[in-house]
Amino acid sequence: METEKKDNKEVKVRISKIYETGFFIDLPLLKSEDIDTSRANFNVEVGFNLPDNVEGNFFEVKTVVRYHHLPKQDGEDPAINSIKKKVLELSTSNLFEFDDLKQYFSFQEGGLEDKFNILPILLNVSIGSLRGYLVAKTTGTCLSDYPLPIINIEAFLKSTDDTNNTEEDASASTAK
Repeated sequence: METEKKDNKEVKVRISKIYETGFFIDLPLLKSEDIDTSRANFNVEVGFNLPDNVEGNFFEVKTVVRYHHLPKQDGEDPAINSIKKKVLELSTSNLFEFDDLKQYFSFQEGGLEDKFNILPILLNVSIGSLRGYLVAKTTGTCLSDYPLPIINIEAFLKSTDDTNNTEEDASASTAK
């Protein structure tokens, strides 16, 4: 098991399993004349689903990425959501095993309490595995030129805390 120290206490956790849970790619759209690959504009959304309760010492982080093609590139348009087209969706699951999960997290009605601030590490690992799957899945398509952007997990967690403390599925979006 990998260990980290927090206030002179070791956090013992290991990756037990990483697997793909869903995949969609619209190859006809990606190959169509609707997308000028030299000037393509994609909106990238990333989301996490965290457990609200667990049995044993396993903690599962589900991660999803969605790429939408934005046909217009002329600024912010409130109607853009009605014309954007999903070209890719990939979801993965990362199963982490702790020596004593309840020592690190508590699960309450109001959400998850991270006692050791280990959640950012778990989310970064989950993003890294998602990024690897994404590279493998988009090889040979125009999306291979649009890797998953770098995500500041600390800022992401702060923004989701500020906007919705009870939401299980935390997601962020960035235009590329």
